[in-house]
Amino acid sequence: MGTTLDSAPRATVLLVDDEELLRRLLSRILAEAGFGVVEAENGAVALETARRINGGLGLVVTDIHMPVMSGLDFAREFRPLHPNVPILFITGRDLPPLPDTDVPPKELLRKPFRSEAFLDAVSQLVASR
Repeated sequence: MGTTLDSAPRATVLLVDDEELLRRLLSRILAEAGFGVVEAENGAVALETARRINGGLGLVVTDIHMPVMSGLDFAREFRPLHPNVPILFITGRDLPPLPDTDVPPKELLRKPFRSEAFLDAVSQLVASR
């Protein structure tokens, strides 16, 4: 069953993707599953948003390939601000070359993916926190 209007969100997810239609779809999927969602269209906007959020994030979902600031560049800047918040990377392309010191995309979901696979990955990462 769905959540009631009085229920608190399961966790707040910072959703970062430059593709507006996909971002809106994923946001709706998360909201219908009971998650709070904060959207950003690129890594730079997400970083500014993350700086304003103090301890309220349960997860970040970020595309890897975006203009302005990539998901990997965002993750490098984000990690010191919120070291315990898991990051789920999503991509429809090949991964760029990663130096050893890079933020490794350990949790990666390849586009296209089914909503069930997306929610499973999100739920597992939030639970692992």
